[in-house]
Amino acid sequence: MKLRTLLVIGLTMGLAACAEKEQAAVPAEEAAAEAPAAAAAPAAEASTVEQDQMGTAAFIEHMHHHASQLGQLKAALEVGSLAAAQRPAYWLSGHEEISGVPEDWKVYIDGMHDGAAAVDAAETIEEARAAAQQIEAGCQGCHVSAGIDVEI
Repeated sequence: MKLRTLLVIGLTMGLAACAEKEQAAVPAEEAAAEAPAAAAAPAAEASTVEQDQMGTAAFIEHMHHHASQLGQLKAALEVGSLAAAQRPAYWLSGHEEISGVPEDWKVYIDGMHDGAAAVDAAETIEEARAAAQQIEAGCQGCHVSAGIDVEI
């Protein structure tokens, strides 16, 4: 009985090792559609106490999540996937904002939100690409206003 059990286990392990399947190449549009899936479940927002302090780890993490969402949106637009671009645009247009943002930065934040909402509502890839430029302009304007040199 022990020999049979060992043979079954050995055979099972051997078959499992040989059963590795070669993955077929995924078309670029499908890959872009899958990549922004994280946009549907945004990362946990920073606590109110941390949000009030510009430059805290929570604030920086929040901004990095913005960059990640924008990167996913741009990648989707690059391959021509409107649906994949709309996922991160939806998050960018309506997620919880950082509190304590200086008043003169709000015009840029509003521009970013408006551009993201326009991407989300776009009916064509061309409309989405034009609206995405408004998001980038809002991000860049805020970075300049904050004195931060970040390539978007």
